[in-house]
Amino acid sequence: MAMAWLIWPFLLFLTALPANSITESESLLKFKQSLNYATPLDSWTPDSDPCGGVQLWVGILCNKNSVFGLRLEQMGLSGTIDVASLMDLPALRTLSIMNNSFSGDIPEFNRLTGLKSIYLSGNRFSGNIPSNYFSTMVSLKKVWLSNNEFSGLIPLSLATKLPNLITLHLENNQFIGNIPNFTQPSLVDVDLSNNRLNGGIPSGLSKFDVRIFAGNPGLCGEQLATTCTQPKDATASILIDGTMKDAYKTKYYIAFGTLGFLLVVTIISLFFKKKKKRRKRRKRTRRASEQESNDDQQIQVIVDGSRTGGSRQSKSSRSGELSDRSTGLTGTADLVMVNKEKGVFRLSDLMKAEAHVLGDSGGGGSRPSSSGSVGSAYKAVIESGVTVVVKRVTVMNQVSLDVFDKEIKNLGSLRHKNALTPLAYHFRQDEKLLVSEYVPNLSLLHRLHGDPGEASRLDWPSRFKIILGIARGMCYLHKELGFLSLPHGNLKSSNIFLADDGEPLISEFGLQRLINLDDQVQSLVAYNSPDETVSSKSDVFSFGVVVLEILTGKFPSQYAGLNRAGGTNVVEWIGSAVEKGEWMDLLHHTVVAAAADDETSSEEIENVLRIGVRCTGDDPDRRPSMGEVVDELTMEDSSDDFITIET
Repeated sequence: MAMAWLIWPFLLFLTALPANSITESESLLKFKQSLNYATPLDSWTPDSDPCGGVQLWVGILCNKNSVFGLRLEQMGLSGTIDVASLMDLPALRTLSIMNNSFSGDIPEFNRLTGLKSIYLSGNRFSGNIPSNYFSTMVSLKKVWLSNNEFSGLIPLSLATKLPNLITLHLENNQFIGNIPNFTQPSLVDVDLSNNRLNGGIPSGLSKFDVRIFAGNPGLCGEQLATTCTQPKDATASILIDGTMKDAYKTKYYIAFGTLGFLLVVTIISLFFKKKKKRRKRRKRTRRASEQESNDDQQIQVIVDGSRTGGSRQSKSSRSGELSDRSTGLTGTADLVMVNKEKGVFRLSDLMKAEAHVLGDSGGGGSRPSSSGSVGSAYKAVIESGVTVVVKRVTVMNQVSLDVFDKEIKNLGSLRHKNALTPLAYHFRQDEKLLVSEYVPNLSLLHRLHGDPGEASRLDWPSRFKIILGIARGMCYLHKELGFLSLPHGNLKSSNIFLADDGEPLISEFGLQRLINLDDQVQSLVAYNSPDETVSSKSDVFSFGVVVLEILTGKFPSQYAGLNRAGGTNVVEWIGSAVEKGEWMDLLHHTVVAAAADDETSSEEIENVLRIGVRCTGDDPDRRPSMGEVVDELTMEDSSDDFITIET
């Protein structure tokens, strides 16, 4: 009997153990086997460790040698996801399978109760999501279900069971019915556009911009400037069969009569519109002829404090002259504002402003420079007190006004604390002006390679802040401009400026589709990556070069073109040193000092170096996404959500 009492606790302990406890490696390999197409996951092999060594498994995010995230985006993956295999990853907090080819009902991801972020956007998931689907996922902060084919009502549990919800994206689906009342005070990012929702806007969402409700004709309310009408009483409907038939007949007669009337009105309207267009066209042609006859009209930009024009103007002054013979047919007569955060100004305001030639990409100074730019830049101080940078662009003369207008307005709508969006543009067929905010501090290029004293003042915390800010800005751009093959295209230290608080501001992004094909290779630094075809992973390569530049303080030869004279090939230089374990000697002295003084900083520096090496790998498929980079840079804060996209 005594023996039985001794054995009984041991048996209880055994029954408490998981029935099939497997390693994280085995769990992930089981998940991989459930996919129909998994070629991009070839690095997942039984003889390696997901979180071991310098080279992690593709798409795996690790924290202290445990898998805390899957980032499997834009890989063409498909198949039936084995959620059960992921339940053997106890530290899993974030899951992203965005922009793949998964389809069918939403998988049972609600079995992963520890998730803080779930990203399913850009697949072909369809069908209804059960109302209580999210009830067990109380830790969720970010939910991305956009760009799928979900239908039915918005799950009520999204509004009632997720107290810490920060981000909710349901746009571009087929959700119907009323919007639940989201009352979470933490909610700051919502998009419900382009569904089939109806009814009023709930009070919990009244603080958001009306754009989040666009594309839902059935919605109403004060924010949308439409009145919500009460539904008719059901008892007022026709109940007698004969009466119903008569009612249907009457409806048909009314419908056909209305259609006939509208057809007549439309024909008459089209006739008068056509006549009006002819009159406008004649006026525009006459006005264009008058403008073309005025050959002396010019936009003068003052360069280096002296007005251009006159027989005594200098060579540098002539470089700032912007002639304007715009016609209503080939260009814009004035500036087109695409971002009014700095106020509204006109082309005439720029003509009156004093301007100064700026260095490469508007960074100020004259040295050093890097090749690859879309145009020369000028600083202009407008009478209102606003200081702007005017970039004169001549490599976009093959694009139409309509295309240019659409692209620049899209860029002007972007908002992120680490992105410097355009303010306005002026269009002429042979030359364009791009206007953006002037940042008084030097560009990162000049902080690193100009005055040696400037570089020494950039201690490790400042450098890490810059790297993290660039990563967050690029992550945002890669999401918002993911439809572009090169969301940025020209990421380099001369296109990164520093705000007063030390946060980096990324500029000159999203322009690839506007630049002439023949000029893209010379204008965009992404073409200096080793990739056969440029893509978002070429942007990642450029980011890696900037990281290595910040760590070493060396001017990268990649800015002048791979394997050309000028600068240091930081990719090969650091890569070979890492293989030999001698990388510490190559870092800038302020970085080395930080590593020597503090063990935490030393680990942080080594982590950043590893990220830079991975980003500059030869195989673009093995480079991390910008989202993965952000996650790895912020992984020390294991108590919070690891995917951070600030807007």
